[in-house]
Amino acid sequence: MDEKRSECYESLNKLFEKYKDNSYIQQRIYNHVVMYLPNTIDDEFKNYEKRQNLNVSLTQEQQIFIQIFLSKNNYYYLNSNNFFYKYDGTNYFIIKEDEIIHKLLSTITNERLLLQWKHKTKINILKQIKDRHLFTSIPETDTIQNVLNSLSPLIFSTKNAAKYFLTIIGDNILKKNTNLIFLVNSQLKQFLNELSDTAIICVNHTNVMGNFMTKYHENHLYENCRLIKINTNFSNDYWRDMLKKIGLNLLCVSVYYSKRYENSDKFIERKADEDLKTYTYYLKNNNQENIVNEFCDQFIIDSDIQDKLEWKNIHFIWKQFLSDQNFPNIMYTNNLKNILKSKYTYDENNDLFYGITSKYLPIYKEFINFWNSTIKITTDLSNNSFYNELEIDELCFLFKIRTKQNISEEVVFKILTHFFPHIEIIDNKFILNVTSSMWNKISDITGSFHFIKDKIQNNSNNSALISLDDMYDHYKHCCLHNSICLIVSKRYFENYIYYKLSDFIIYDKFIKNDWIYS
Repeated sequence: MDEKRSECYESLNKLFEKYKDNSYIQQRIYNHVVMYLPNTIDDEFKNYEKRQNLNVSLTQEQQIFIQIFLSKNNYYYLNSNNFFYKYDGTNYFIIKEDEIIHKLLSTITNERLLLQWKHKTKINILKQIKDRHLFTSIPETDTIQNVLNSLSPLIFSTKNAAKYFLTIIGDNILKKNTNLIFLVNSQLKQFLNELSDTAIICVNHTNVMGNFMTKYHENHLYENCRLIKINTNFSNDYWRDMLKKIGLNLLCVSVYYSKRYENSDKFIERKADEDLKTYTYYLKNNNQENIVNEFCDQFIIDSDIQDKLEWKNIHFIWKQFLSDQNFPNIMYTNNLKNILKSKYTYDENNDLFYGITSKYLPIYKEFINFWNSTIKITTDLSNNSFYNELEIDELCFLFKIRTKQNISEEVVFKILTHFFPHIEIIDNKFILNVTSSMWNKISDITGSFHFIKDKIQNNSNNSALISLDDMYDHYKHCCLHNSICLIVSKRYFENYIYYKLSDFIIYDKFIKNDWIYS
């Protein structure tokens, strides 16, 4: 301060020295310094105080505005993809920066208090939003329950199982428990892919399902393996639609659970019931010998030495054990076979075991005998031939007629894929290019044509076109009229009509009336 005063004195002295011979200028210097400067300085001081007070007031208003704005509008950000997010208390959304700016500037304009600091306030708020990481948000109860209700009981049998799954996903996003391997049924591969794609799109996380496996590998230590029990009978379409609606919610709830429970293992230890804990830690708490012993206790029976089980049958029964326990493939078949060799007498030449049987074997053998004696595989696949098929539920019904025994579609599907891997099955339902000696489907359909023609001719509302739906209804009535208990599916019926009556088909779904008189 003394330096500035000295500089002022020196500057003034220089002016007087410069104009020492000019009385007019000296008088002007005097007037400016003595008469005008004090008033100018007073005015400057008053304006300075006003600006300071205004800045203090605007700063306070800005702080209050930002606090209220961010509390009313839950905006978040991720550096990894440069995305902004909004949470409305129920759902999370990806939102454009322009939408946030528009909302912000509109609010400032409406309240009018920070018009002078519009730009400054915008920059300040955007900076604070970018410091609010998406995964610091805490989902409300409604959001959590909506996610859980979407997962349980359709995909997970209990909410605890769903919570465990979500905690694992959260761990993966936050890079926890990277040593763990989570084994799931191979049927759920599409399920995992859909969730992985959602994580990439929504939060730019490329490895959210990286430690989920559908096949056991010998490099996986049982100590680090966890089993995930997921229902396999839900629709992938449902899962895909659900992820489109609440995929981001699911990811945010997952991170919340991971933070809340620390990690997935801690969740199991603190929150899981005994059933979930036992299933999850099944591999962790067992070795291969223990597992094979459990399999043998449940599925294999010691018997006379002349009894024998072929390895292919034991392998199939092992698959049934895995299915009953809802286990994925948890062991190489060679390891299973070697452990069984150490327990039972094995014939290398014939690939079978002596002195054992299984209570589950008769129904399998019965079905295989039924298949071999009644089912013929079509070999003529020329363009002019009709591609016959049987549905698995039809096969079950035919088996019941022949043997008086019930067998489930699931068991039939497993038998066919294990013992007859060369046959073609689509959608786990339709067995292609096979016929049954017990049921000539084509004969039943063609045998109904006379009945159908009579019905149509006797109909007073006879039209120029016959719909395939009406054709199928008439066919079913013909079967009932003739006490035929086996009725082909609408799919099969229409496929055969397309093949047999192609010259009469019009508009894809109709037959010309000319067919009646053919």
